[in-house]
Amino acid sequence: MKLWYDFKNSHEPAFFKPFLKKFSDYQSFVTLRDYAEVIKLADFFGIKGRIVGKHYGGNYVKKASGLFFRDILLYINANRFDVSISFNNVYCTHVTKMKRKKGISFTDNEKSVFANKLFFRFIDYLITPSAIPKDKLIRQGARNIVQFEGFKEDVYIANFKPDQNFLDNLPFKKFVTIRPEAFQASYVGMKESIVPKLVKRFNKENINVLFLPRYVDDRNYVKGANVFIPKEPLNGLDVCYYSKVVLTGSGTFARESACMGTPAVSFYPDVLLSVDKKLVDEGKIFHSRNVDKIVDYVIKSKKKSLNLERCKKVQEEVLNITKNILEEIKGDIY
Repeated sequence: MKLWYDFKNSHEPAFFKPFLKKFSDYQSFVTLRDYAEVIKLADFFGIKGRIVGKHYGGNYVKKASGLFFRDILLYINANRFDVSISFNNVYCTHVTKMKRKKGISFTDNEKSVFANKLFFRFIDYLITPSAIPKDKLIRQGARNIVQFEGFKEDVYIANFKPDQNFLDNLPFKKFVTIRPEAFQASYVGMKESIVPKLVKRFNKENINVLFLPRYVDDRNYVKGANVFIPKEPLNGLDVCYYSKVVLTGSGTFARESACMGTPAVSFYPDVLLSVDKKLVDEGKIFHSRNVDKIVDYVIKSKKKSLNLERCKKVQEEVLNITKNILEEIKGDIY
């Protein structure tokens, strides 16, 4: 049985690395969307894949045309396969259905209702964190939903080993990390960033800032400010491990930090995802867009020591869920 993985977002090379290792007995191949750090991170994790398509822009017209073009490109470039495995991936799901194959998809985002309705009904098996109410997913067209305790970030944090030389690449030893909002994502409504004000305040407090731009234009937020921008992508988990606090306008980076015991701030500019709400309720993520409150939290925050036991249990559960599904599909095929 042959597996096809399609990576469209930056966290996916790390997320699917344990799958490629666990299911190495199966033939597999990988396609990559040219977006953010997908290609460089795939190379970082030693994952070879074929580049197919790119991100086509933030407005709905460009997204719609991009969806069509990448569907076609993937249909042409996706080699013969039996099962596709992807994360919240409309392209992969469409092509899988067009080729009349089986698809396994993961998601932790119940907020992207329009996009979810475009492909949830085509997914054969949907695997999600238990923090997401099943009824929301069902209303968006999902079926065969299997849930696990924990978060997607646990799956790849479980194998994390700190790079002892990581700090050699930075001009400081103590710092906070800032990653801006994902304004090109269709589910983000507000378009005004608080990053310039945050950076200005941290400069005033003499707090070192590692700045990780999401898009090229994000660099405009920190023009004239005292921040460090790395020339090459850094391992996000090392960033979380060595940061005093991680601040992000999206969700994944905050959840990675929270799962590792590093104080996390989300300044996500909309209603939080269920997975983020759970971590906020547990006191592991601080959510605010008030710069004064954020800076006060950062100054008072303290790190916890890294403990991977919970992450390893989550990874084992997720891989076993996937294994059982693959065996079920294999039984149907053969």
